[in-house]
Amino acid sequence: MFTIVLLTPLPLAVNMRNIALLLALTMLLGSLVGCLGGDDDDGSPLVGTWYYVDDMVIDIKEDGSAVNTEGTGTWSTDGDTITFTFDDVPDEYTFAIIEDWLWLMNDDCLPLAPETIDQDEWDDRVSEQTAPAMCE
Repeated sequence: MFTIVLLTPLPLAVNMRNIALLLALTMLLGSLVGCLGGDDDDGSPLVGTWYYVDDMVIDIKEDGSAVNTEGTGTWSTDGDTITFTFDDVPDEYTFAIIEDWLWLMNDDCLPLAPETIDQDEWDDRVSEQTAPAMCE
């Protein structure tokens, strides 16, 4: 009776299978690393300085404060409503952010840009924007 013992191929096959498994797990876990959070900016997209043409309209801070030309106040949101309170007087707006532009609706619809823009470029860029449905 003959017994054939294959010592070399079996460990090589096991090693290749382990390597393939480790490589697959590394790729899977590597793709999930971005979902862990960490130092990503998870703050509100409202936070920042907003301009109408080249005039600063409001600086919305992450800590709930807001600064405009009249002074410092607070801001808060509830759904698509933002409330600014300056001198203990609340002022509510419906808001939307579309393509990095903040749109505020109270009596009129006001587009605000995240940067200063000269008047000619402002006119061009606003005309290219699609105003949110609340502005219609």
